[in-house]
This record gives sequence, structure tokens and C-alpha cells, in this order.
Amino acid sequence: MKVIAKYSMHLFLPLIKAYLKNKKIFILYRFGKAIGDQLCMSAIAKEIYVQKKLNVVIFSSYPELFVNNPYVYLNIDIKKYNTLTQKIIKKLLNVSKCQYIKNFCFHNVDGREFEKFMREESLKISLIEMHTLHFHNGLNLKLSSPDFFFSYSEKLKYKELFKLPAKFAIIQPLGKITYTPNKEWGFENYQKVVNITKNDINWIQIGFKSEELLNGVIDFRGKTKNLRELAFVISKSSFTLSNEGLINHFSAAVGVKSFVVFSGFSHVEIANYNTTVPIVSEPQVKCSPCWLLESCTKEQKWCTYNISVDKVVQSVSKV
Repeated sequence: MKVIAKYSMHLFLPLIKAYLKNKKIFILYRFGKAIGDQLCMSAIAKEIYVQKKLNVVIFSSYPELFVNNPYVYLNIDIKKYNTLTQKIIKKLLNVSKCQYIKNFCFHNVDGREFEKFMREESLKISLIEMHTLHFHNGLNLKLSSPDFFFSYSEKLKYKELFKLPAKFAIIQPLGKITYTPNKEWGFENYQKVVNITKNDINWIQIGFKSEELLNGVIDFRGKTKNLRELAFVISKSSFTLSNEGLINHFSAAVGVKSFVVFSGFSHVEIANYNTTVPIVSEPQVKCSPCWLLESCTKEQKWCTYNISVDKVVQSVSKV
């Protein structure tokens, strides 16, 4: 059966490619729980539309990221299908990959996983460039940045729903440690920043309700029920402060300045948008970028230990 299926795809793939070429369609897909990575697909959708003049169809696990996006021709939610149908769609996309069907995800090179490849090659490229290394279609992605679009009715709805202060800043002291603990600057350090600046900066903390709450902030943990609400709250802030991760991607997508504490886990270029203000150890430690998923083995995680509270306070106080 596998031989028959493989032979059938060998016959149909040229027809699929010819159809997509004729209709000027480019299929872009990414599945899983990496929200920031999937948000970055919006940058590719724009560049494909603008540079290649193709209509972009997106398959993803978070279709809410692409609602109202003028560069997305068709926005398909994989989660609306049953488990069997999802498996079939994913399989078809994977076996049909060609110049008009691409998975926005790093492809192992010489058997090396992403982190090992980046550590050994020392490439100072963005997350967007990294996930498209296998595209080979001449896209210029040097200035690429995520996009997020609201309808007028959404803006009115969310404005009424949240009753946000006239001026405030977003703070998110905790990152995604299920991926790696090495991006963390430390909850206690964020608390010290709030303690020093709370008379001058109206801080709103976002995140899950289960996460530890900073003292002296407005508690917005768990108040945004979906990613569009989260993006709206970020869009109304003066700036954001967080570890490198999702908040920086969202800030770029809605055009808000983001102060980002970069550890030595990755290079700054991985997510240094025109809205990003990197805060990093200077000079950076020699073992950076380490790309270690397990805890740092040094006596101190020097790449973040060397970033002082005063340095962060001085950065955010300039706004």
C-alpha cells in the first residue's frame, strides 16, 4: 500500500504544482504550540504576497493570528477538523511539499536539530530567516516583521471590554521554561524594576492566572481570553518589558516598542525587530549563544546575572 501511495503522489505532484502555479497560490503551514513561530508566518505571508505576487493560503493551529490580514488569501484552522482529517491534511501537505507548498519550520540539516545547528554554525539570522532556510526562493527577509490586524469593530469591542488606563506599560516576568529555562532573567529582578519605577510607570502584568504576581502592578493575568485580546492590550501600551519570546513578537506585530532581556541562550538577531530594544550583557559571555535546552551548567548563569536591575531601569525610564 505504501508503494502504491508513493507512486500515486509521484503522479499527482506535478498536477498539484501546475494547479498552484496557474492559480498563483502559495501554501504556507505550521502546526503545534509555538505561538510566536506561527505569528511569524504573517511576515512570510506579506513578503510572498509583495515580492512574489502570490496568493497565500495558511494552515495553522492558531488561525486567530491571521484574521483580517490583507496578505492572507485563505486562513485555514486545522483544529476545526477531527483527528483523522487533521492527520490526512498534515500528511498531504508534507508529501506535497514543492516550491508552492512550504512548512514554516526549520528542517534538520545533516541530521542536526535546530539548536545544535545554530550552535555549530553560529548563524546570526532571525527566527523568520531560520524557519525559511529551506525555501530557496530568493525572498529578502532582512527587515521582515510579524503583522497583526484588527477590524474597527474589534477595536471598539475591546476598548469597552478592558477599560485600560490612559497610559501604561506591559510587563511579563516569566517565560516559557518548558522549552528552556535559560532565557529567564529572574522574577525577583522584575520585581525590583517595578519597585523602583512604580511611581513613574503604570505597570500591567499579563500572563496566565496561575503565574506568580508582582507587587505594585495592575493584575491582568488571565483577563485576556484569547490571542486577539492579548494583542489588543499590548497594542495600547506605551511599551513592553519581558524576556525574549512571544511578547516581543506580538509587540513587533502591533508596532509597540519592546524592551527585551536577552540571555546568552541565543543571539540578539534572532528577534531584533525595529521595535525591539535589546537589553543584553555587555560584553556578552564567551559561551553565548549556548542554545542549551537543559539548565545552565555554570556556577552562575552569567549571561543574565551580569544584566543589572539598574541597566533595565535606565532603559525603560527613557520612554
